[in-house]
Order: sequence, then C-alpha cells, then structure tokens
Amino acid sequence: MGFLRGLASGGGEAVRRAGMGAALYATAALFGIIALVFALLAGFFALVPHVGEIWAALIVAGVLLLLALIAALAGASQLKRAKRSAAAIASVAPIAAVAAPMAMGAMKRAPALLALALLAAGFLVARR
Repeated sequence: MGFLRGLASGGGEAVRRAGMGAALYATAALFGIIALVFALLAGFFALVPHVGEIWAALIVAGVLLLLALIAALAGASQLKRAKRSAAAIASVAPIAAVAAPMAMGAMKRAPALLALALLAAGFLVARR
C-alpha cells in the first residue's frame, strides 16, 4: 500500500525503486538463460563421446521438449482452475449485487443472521 501511496503522491523514489527492481529481475532472467544454454551445451558435449553428435543433439532436444510439454500441461491446468474460479465468482456476482443493499440493512438489525447467510452463500459457491 505504501508503494501505491508513493506513486499517488508523485514520489519519484518509489518509481525509481520499482524500476531498479524490474531491471534486476531482468538481469537475473538473462543470466539464468545464459546458464541454461551453457548447461545444455555441457550435457551435449558430455553425451557426444558415448552416443555420437547426432544422438546427443536429439537427446538434449528431447529432454527440452519433454520439459516444455510438462510446463505447457501445468500452465493449462492453472488456466482451467482460474477459469473455474472466475466462472464461480461471475455466477454469484448478480446475487451479490442484489443482496448487498439488503445485507447493509440487515446488518444493522441482525448481524448474526447476516453472518449465517454469508456462510450459507459461501457453501453454495464452494459446491459449484
């Protein structure tokens, strides 16, 4: 929250720190990619004496394709979960829009009843 407050007040210090942090993350990513390339080359050169150049290249490429497939499947699974969560929230949004003004009035009269109603609504959303 302090970061947003600093941006809202025109604080250049917060913007400078955010830019520096982003630059450091980008530098770390670049060094990570370079390290990955060197690790792949080391694996290739370690395999060449045992299986030959072509098979070593195919083995390294196969391992990379397998890792890419695993990452793609994990990403697809995460997207499905996010879509289900978004659909559950979207299905409850019209109910919440109608119920919110009624809940504000009920909160003044019977707060325990409101808590019970919210608990029931939570169970209904969790079942979807």
